[in-house]
Amino acid sequence: ADRIMVMYAGRIVEIGHWTAISREPRHPYTRGLMAAIPHLGAGADQPLGGIPGTVPDLADLPAGCSFNPRCPEADESCFTAPPPLEDVGDRLCACYRVERAR
Repeated sequence: ADRIMVMYAGRIVEIGHWTAISREPRHPYTRGLMAAIPHLGAGADQPLGGIPGTVPDLADLPAGCSFNPRCPEADESCFTAPPPLEDVGDRLCACYRVERAR
């Protein structure tokens, strides 16, 4: 696939070309996923990246962005309403703090 869609807790958080997303993930969840991919040549003792916290109950999602309890960049805006999926240049991203990832 050339284009991918990243979802968290049943919501789309990023859509774009695989190359762009893998090289420069913009959503904090996507960045966490990319950090967890094993790389060729890495030693067996090299730990994979992880995302702190636990996945929310899909029947009881938190207010605002569903990733906010686990997001190191969350601020007040992230707890009000789910962020819209917006055009951020070369992809679509649903994050109030997407400018921090540029």
